[in-house]
Amino acid sequence: PETAAFLSRVRGLLVRAGLREVQLIPFASEADLRLAGGAEGAIRIANPLQAEEGWLRTSLLPGLLKAVRRNLHRQVRSAAIFEVGTVFRLVDGRPEERPSAAFAMTGVADPGWTGGGRPYDVFDAKGVVEALLAGLGLEGEVGGTPGRPFHPGRSAEVLVAGEPVGVVGELHPTVTGSLDLPGRVAVGELDLERLRRAAAAVRVTGAEVPRFPPVRRDLAFVVDATVPAAAVERALREAAGELLDACLLFDVFEGPPLRPGTRSLAFSIDLRAPDRTLGSEEADAVVARIAERLARELGAELRAG
Repeated sequence: PETAAFLSRVRGLLVRAGLREVQLIPFASEADLRLAGGAEGAIRIANPLQAEEGWLRTSLLPGLLKAVRRNLHRQVRSAAIFEVGTVFRLVDGRPEERPSAAFAMTGVADPGWTGGGRPYDVFDAKGVVEALLAGLGLEGEVGGTPGRPFHPGRSAEVLVAGEPVGVVGELHPTVTGSLDLPGRVAVGELDLERLRRAAAAVRVTGAEVPRFPPVRRDLAFVVDATVPAAAVERALREAAGELLDACLLFDVFEGPPLRPGTRSLAFSIDLRAPDRTLGSEEADAVVARIAERLARELGAELRAG
């Protein structure tokens, strides 16, 4: 009952994040297993309904991507779907079932009544994960690169309390091409058993409603393209200290006029003091401290403007 209630809660949060639920069969082909990282630990079905789907799935993502492709073939050009289901693996020679949640988004996000819009990207996927974790009372961070089938510069592992709980990002273009999926595909998958345990350990507390307004600053840093965005955000948060009320990475840019091999990471930060309204001089001092820390540790350059 406890697990069922948790899964229902997860479904509600994902629907609230703008996704539609689908339910798919738990069978997988060898191609599905390769897409999910390989056949190691996969469980073969003794009498499969279809010969080409002779395994139990180890990930929800391959099935979701096939559902997206079917929609595209039926002229449904945009999709934002999720599944909460079970994945299967052999652990120490014994079959294990684990609850999982995965989502896939492609096409146009926020088209509006006049059409247009923009393509779904990694930030939409990250937003879904952040909304889910916040709804569960959890704080997460991203770090590292999960590898294939993900785009190395637009994906990351999701961590809660330092423990990996999933992945989020965009699929590599070679993968979307092999699956006959045009454009970007933003996805994520989370281990719900680990999230359930983490959520159960959370102590619910209240916070005082802020009495003073925040000071918002948008800061863009030019860094080497190999520097992870998570490392920049971590150093920024540490440098800002207790006055930092919120921090959001809202843009990543590469190309002219930036130097080759570099990229710009733009953050929106809110600074707030609990006992007074911050003045511009105090906010400027925090920004200077952030810029100095990032320049010293990561070689980051604060862009003017």
